Amino acid sequence: MSNFWQRLLTGLLFVIVVAGGIYYHPLTYFAIFFLVIIAGVYELNTFLSKAGIKIDFISTLGIAIFGYVAFFLVHSGISKASIYYLFIPLVSVLFIRELFKDIITPFTNIGAGLLCALYIGAPFALMHSLAFTHGNYNFKLPLSVFILVWINDTGAYLSGVSIGRHKFFKRISPKKTWEGTIGGFVITLLAAYVISLFWDDLNGIQWVVFGGIISVMAVLGDLIESMFKRCINIKDSGSFFPGHGGLLDRFDAVIFALPMAVFYIEFFVR
Repeated sequence: MSNFWQRLLTGLLFVIVVAGGIYYHPLTYFAIFFLVIIAGVYELNTFLSKAGIKIDFISTLGIAIFGYVAFFLVHSGISKASIYYLFIPLVSVLFIRELFKDIITPFTNIGAGLLCALYIGAPFALMHSLAFTHGNYNFKLPLSVFILVWINDTGAYLSGVSIGRHKFFKRISPKKTWEGTIGGFVITLLAAYVISLFWDDLNGIQWVVFGGIISVMAVLGDLIESMFKRCINIKDSGSFFPGHGGLLDRFDAVIFALPMAVFYIEFFVR
């Protein structure tokens, strides 16, 4: 199978599973991103190991998973917010376990572990704020984030290939161009307006602003993950998706776009 067809089939399967899971039921939505967090923490742990950083994988994974589950339980109306206090012993364990390791880099290991849990776990935990309103599940806002990120990525690629001439961030991502970035931004705004014609969760202006925020943050998320990869001289974060690289390569834009999307909805819309 050629690389083109491999990338196409993998990409289609990825979109079907993620979009279908969000759309079908709150439990399929929950299950998909629960697995994404496990795989993401594992991949980032491998990533950090190549940089010579040894995090406490079990404690880090526990913090990331607990945050995701706790936010789900609170936003779905199953649990009270007091469950968040369980973060205290979980984070304490990460520090305490470092006492029993024969290492000389506790600051680096603890800091990297907390960063890993925050970077992977927090965006998907915050996504529950988009998915639930007063305990009722609504797939539209979380699904729209993914749709707009995918459209931004596709629009930037097509614009860059067609008219790209001027490098956007050569030091981090040599292939990105200003033309591609601006093209992706404009196409995402248009897509957000089209979404507003079918989904009335936000008004037209709010949808366009939502799309603009996601476009900008998606680009930054992609650049940040590229920065991480360059610092340890690797091309892909892994091989989870044949032809596309690792899980972080597929979710880097979403990881950065989700928190700001939540911020916008919670502070300026609701």
